[in-house]
This record gives sequence, structure tokens and C-alpha cells, in this order.
Amino acid sequence: MNKPRIICDVDGCLVPGRGDAWDFRGLEQLAIDIQQNKFGFALCSGRPATFIEALARQLMINQYCICENGALLFHPLTKKGIIHPAVPKEFVKERPQIQKVLEDLIAETNVVIELGKDIMFSVNAADKSMLDELCGKIQAKLKNAPVVVVNSSRSIEVIPPGVNKAAGMHFWAEMEQVELADILSIGDADNDLEILEAAKTAAAPANCTEAVRATVDYVSDQVMVQGILDICGKAGELVR
Repeated sequence: MNKPRIICDVDGCLVPGRGDAWDFRGLEQLAIDIQQNKFGFALCSGRPATFIEALARQLMINQYCICENGALLFHPLTKKGIIHPAVPKEFVKERPQIQKVLEDLIAETNVVIELGKDIMFSVNAADKSMLDELCGKIQAKLKNAPVVVVNSSRSIEVIPPGVNKAAGMHFWAEMEQVELADILSIGDADNDLEILEAAKTAAAPANCTEAVRATVDYVSDQVMVQGILDICGKAGELVR
């Protein structure tokens, strides 16, 4: 059997919520395991490439990572970014106008557009109760634009059609020349179900949602980074 290749979500798996302490010792151990080539390891997240680069370099990752919910692959060592081929040319062309619509809608509010994203947009509000109403306004304003607008409960995602984490994983496998049968996907939240269902084998830390728990092949009894270390240690047994 080939060496297991692990695709891991970021928020809720490796990175805690805002204001919570990072598990730097756990991340250090994960970096050691990756450097010792015990398994292949890559990140999959809605985060921008700049955030992924910082985390990937700490973890000694030397392969492409999936950013912006699958819209972009980014290599933390070469700094090469590749837009997913499914991103419509119309979206790229209209992106400045889409951004202007979003900026006009949130003008004079405390809502912000997350910095650093090159393809998709994430609209964030400290008061999450605002998201439903704002999402409806964005959908109405962009109803003729080549976008998909989703309220993730954490933020409003404005994404090119045809792009998601699963599509990103398939593109990643193609670029890295990896068989899907050799992939172990890890996630904790409902928005990770795409990659958990697309991979042959899936796992989750103990802090996962009930939907994730019902989907994956293995749930660790440890949370967050410690759960990821547990899963990685069992990767050879899980991926068969």
C-alpha cells in the first residue's frame, strides 16, 4: 500500500476559535511527524493562501494545500498558486464588480470583507444574527452574477459556481498525483462533509458535529490537535 496522504481541515481541527489558545506543542509534534515522512499531509480550508502559508510552514508541509474552499491551490514552499480550472472566466472578469456590490451593502456597518482572498469572498460580522438578513440582500443583488452565496453561520461565502472543498481535493489529487484510495480526509464541521464523503476514508476529532460523526470511519476520543495526532498515528490502519 502507498503511504497515506492526509487532507486536514484547519479551523476546529488545528486552529481554535478566536480568543482561545493554540496547542503549539501539539502542532510541534505534528510537524515532527510530517518531517519524518510518516505520512503525506496537506491542509484544506476556506482560509486565504496567506494564512495557509503561515500554518503550513510551521508544520513543515511541502506540498500543495487547498485554500478558499477549493478555489485555489497554494504551495507553501514555491509560493505557486493555481486557480481551480472550474472557476468560470465570467467570475474572474466580474469579480471587481462583485466586490463593489458587497462593499456598498456593508458600508457604514461593522461588517467586513475578509482580507487576503484572491478568488472567493467571505463577509464577516461580529453579530452573527445579522447574517441571515444580509445573506438575503447579497443574494438579491447578485442574483444574475456567476456566484453561489452561502451563509455558513460563521460568515457569508460568495463563491464561484462549481467550486467546493471536494472539487478542490480532486484537483489537489490530480496535481499531487495521488490516488483517492490513498487519501484520509479529516474534518470537524458540517462544511467539511464534502471532503469527508469524497475521500475513501474519513476521520474526525472528538469535537466534531453529529453529522460529521455519523459520516466518518473513525472519531478520535481527543479534541482538536490532539485528535489529529491520534488520527495520524492510526492512518496506516485506517487507509487500507
